[in-house]
Amino acid sequence: SLRSLKLPASVIDLLRQHKIEQSKERLKLGDQWVNTDRLFVAWNGYPLNPNTPLNWLNRFFKRTGLRRVNIHSFRHLNASLLITNGVDPRTVSASLGHSQTSTTLNIYAHTFAVAQAQASEAIANALNLNQKKA
Repeated sequence: SLRSLKLPASVIDLLRQHKIEQSKERLKLGDQWVNTDRLFVAWNGYPLNPNTPLNWLNRFFKRTGLRRVNIHSFRHLNASLLITNGVDPRTVSASLGHSQTSTTLNIYAHTFAVAQAQASEAIANALNLNQKKA
């Protein structure tokens, strides 16, 4: 679905650098370059084949020897990282494009349970409740 994302400044900087490199390619190719509104394109500016990112990912796994995962796993990783870093369910839900926060809570219940356990430990640590008695 179409939605806006807030990106960290470091990612914005990387994307700006990418656009600079893309502009250099466009100048080099001249009339061969196809102008589109896409950020990630083929060597000549043409829109990427939908399978291209998956092909890149598969080559990455082969080269590194890492366990192969599907692209959807990155969505789950994103949600899990947000949850375990204390981002509230409504924000996580919005970033995933879920229309109902309950959808996010149902799918990621196990991750929220871990985050809640971490939160209770953080409170205990802050109140010095976890110190061993001498």
